[in-house]
Amino acid sequence: MASGRPPPLHRSTPESIPNHGRNFTIIPPDQQVQSETPGNLHPYTRPLTISDLESCIALENAAFSDPNERASREKFIYRLTKCGELCLGIFCTVDPASGFKAETLATGKPIETSRKNGAVSVLLGHVVAAKTNDALATDVSMDYPKDWESKSPQPSAVGHHEAGRTIVLHSVAVLPGFQGRGIGQTLAKAYVQQMAGAGIADRLALIAHDHKVSWYEKLGFVNKGKSEAQFGGGGWYNLVKYFTFLISDEC
Repeated sequence: MASGRPPPLHRSTPESIPNHGRNFTIIPPDQQVQSETPGNLHPYTRPLTISDLESCIALENAAFSDPNERASREKFIYRLTKCGELCLGIFCTVDPASGFKAETLATGKPIETSRKNGAVSVLLGHVVAAKTNDALATDVSMDYPKDWESKSPQPSAVGHHEAGRTIVLHSVAVLPGFQGRGIGQTLAKAYVQQMAGAGIADRLALIAHDHKVSWYEKLGFVNKGKSEAQFGGGGWYNLVKYFTFLISDEC
């Protein structure tokens, strides 16, 4: 699923980034732009955790106008718990009194530098994903096992499979007010780079509506034709981004 387009932005300083003990990526200077909201954006990316649940839900509800195309709370809980390392968010630090407008502002977490202005980390866009043994995104890979929290869950093809070599992107979303300014592209490129660099999969796969296909093709995804997935009513196209790895003769 995909929503939103992407901005170039301003470089963050270490003091402006909350320390959640995860890997942060500061957006480089060559992707800088001015924000139309008060002040400039200082974006950075980091893996998502279950602590980001409410922000992810608020972003999903804002980005997808059709409720049938949104991931449910239960799916977010499952994915952020089981494979949060495959999920990436793009954030900025905001003074709540600045007049900054975002649907995720109320769910932002206070930064850990004890600032007097009560600055919070606000989610602007996210990529939520899981791994599968399938080569394409399917209804099975986009579902989740209902007994996953039990002590003895039953073996199932549904949901996340750690040994899978395909990463399925379930949600690629940017807040409506920040679409069209490069944030989605910045987030997607950061995600592709991180997953390719990790060497944990052979490909990325997702489904998208026809008006988003060209956007993904510019990021190196290949259109594999109409998808059989009926999530959200169907009408999707399969898109795949293949990774290539260099193998050294000295291994």
